[in-house]
Amino acid sequence: MDISIRNFSEQDVADLLCMPQVLADLIDVCLGGDGAQSVAEIILQDTALSAKIIQAASKSCSTPLNPLEPVTSAIQCLGTPMITSIALQSARQLVSHRFTDRELSFQYQLWFSSQVSGLIARCLAPSVNYPHIEEAQLCGVLLNLGIQTLFVHEGEGYVDLDVNPWSSAIQCHLEEANYATNHLQIADKIIDEWQLDSLLVDAVRFLNVDITQIEQGSLLLRIARLVHQCSQNPQLLTPETEELAGRLFGFTQNEMECLCGWARGLYPSFGTLLSDPDRMRKDMAASLERVTEVSFVLADQEAARARLAKGKAPESLITIARNLYLENTPASEAIFFLLDQKSLLLTGILADGQPRLVGELDISMEAKSSLVSAALFSGKPVDSFTPPQPLTVTDHVLLRLCKSSGISCHPFCFEGRSLGAVVLGVSSEGGLKKLQSLQMRMFGQIVSTAIMEMSAGVQEHFSDSSSLLRRVSHEVNNPLTIIGNYTEVLSHSLAKNDGQELTDAIKKEVSRIDDIINYYLNQQEIPEFPEHRVDLNQLVLDAVAVLNDFELKPRQIAPHYKLQKNLDKVATNPVLIKQILVNLVKNAAEAVSDGGKVELATRDGYSPDRGTYCEIIVRDNGTGIDRQRQEKLFQPIISSKGVGHAGVGLSIVKAMADDVGGWISCHSSIDSGTSFHLQIPCRTE
Repeated sequence: MDISIRNFSEQDVADLLCMPQVLADLIDVCLGGDGAQSVAEIILQDTALSAKIIQAASKSCSTPLNPLEPVTSAIQCLGTPMITSIALQSARQLVSHRFTDRELSFQYQLWFSSQVSGLIARCLAPSVNYPHIEEAQLCGVLLNLGIQTLFVHEGEGYVDLDVNPWSSAIQCHLEEANYATNHLQIADKIIDEWQLDSLLVDAVRFLNVDITQIEQGSLLLRIARLVHQCSQNPQLLTPETEELAGRLFGFTQNEMECLCGWARGLYPSFGTLLSDPDRMRKDMAASLERVTEVSFVLADQEAARARLAKGKAPESLITIARNLYLENTPASEAIFFLLDQKSLLLTGILADGQPRLVGELDISMEAKSSLVSAALFSGKPVDSFTPPQPLTVTDHVLLRLCKSSGISCHPFCFEGRSLGAVVLGVSSEGGLKKLQSLQMRMFGQIVSTAIMEMSAGVQEHFSDSSSLLRRVSHEVNNPLTIIGNYTEVLSHSLAKNDGQELTDAIKKEVSRIDDIINYYLNQQEIPEFPEHRVDLNQLVLDAVAVLNDFELKPRQIAPHYKLQKNLDKVATNPVLIKQILVNLVKNAAEAVSDGGKVELATRDGYSPDRGTYCEIIVRDNGTGIDRQRQEKLFQPIISSKGVGHAGVGLSIVKAMADDVGGWISCHSSIDSGTSFHLQIPCRTE
């Protein structure tokens, strides 16, 4: 069949089948679930989903997508509602599709090959000093875009050609003989329509050209070629792959073994199913069931949001929210508390049908005053069956008002800001499991959003000055993107050592401007979190917990603590302090080798000019920072390549320290490593 005259583009991308596990994760995050992965990370796992998102954004956005971060740029352009809509349409399409056994097997191989290629590219890019990791990963993901397009169009007829889930010159010849076109030409047409100012389309188009031409090509073309070779035998390092790696990048055998081992550790687990049709069918059924479940929860979310929109005052909003919880959970009662930002008290909000006493309850924000305040401090649900602290009189009052043998307290937050909590009455520990469902997390998210939208404080911060800053940010981002694009093109046209430092400097300065604008924009967009007395030792532990699973444990970095007992609580902004600590600990982890040491300490101090203060120290045993760089460390300057304690990040940390009235300093030597000292003044509230 001659299909070469077809314009493979919009409809063909819409017909591509997304992986159900990836769709379920994406819908979960769009629902406000607590998934660890970002939206961009999820989308980049799937060829079809990446293509659909980028294509939708390239059509609807008034400005070109950022070619170096096309998926992230597309997400920002489209917004969560459009992303959710694309995910739902893809889910509906997948649930209604009927695979034969051969088609399902080939589709799973395509999904696996796509993810593996993207992961190899993601690992390879930093190994060859290619700074645009998202672009590289997308390039790997899209290598079989044309194959997926032909497969969804031709079905088993395409499988009958005895083709592979990866590209080959022989495969292209087979396709041309049967369809008068090949998968690389099809991918070329689709990607070219996105109008990305990138070599991405060339990397796919010239995937099978003579290697001598690739040797002279850009880094992205060489990355694509090596990724393609690796994906053909992803579980082992073949002599052909080893030879190509040496030819394109000068890699030794040990270096390639290390790179391949890194990538294999990230491979998706469903790769073990490819040789077992029965397990594959069961996995597909279970995945489709999860997709269906989250899709129904999404429908529930829209219905719940519509109901909450009818609440124009706190009491009416809380009455609607209470009914939602009682109708959809085993809770015997739902008592709501809102955080008064001035008095720092959690105030009970009386809903219709509740006893008068609920509206008279006030709970201190001291962590040990109640399970309710403990939930807000931890940011996680807390229950009376396994309480983190002894129950107080307030907790027993809540048990009586809920008419249950136990309570579970769930915090409401908006972008990290505590808003309040709901106390749910539960009869047994078994009932707690039903309160941990995706639907419960969804209720928490939409109630938090409704509270925030109703808050008068939000409206004050959407003032003329905030609107002006957002407009300036929008207008400045356009020329910044153009400057970045031209710089990227310039860097490729220059000789390896001729002017590279200049182009790198320009790119990093553009990135610095973007960081600064985003920092101050976020300060405007989110209502101020009030100062109150906080436990700095606990903030240290909370900051490490944020990074432990993803930054520290994978590199065998075990944090060491020297926390002063009975350290006075400090009146300060806990959100900014925690963000400072997260940045410092992340930088320290990046500055040490695997298994390195990161130490955190607290102590009180006094100086004649500053008075009493509490100090937090983040220390590492990395290679240290030379004196010349230390003198300009907190200035918005370029950091040394590949080293922790990045200058741009520390300039923002310095701004945050200034915002809380504190001081930050650095002490470092080549022999002993680096320590950052954050001093927070002790003052009355």
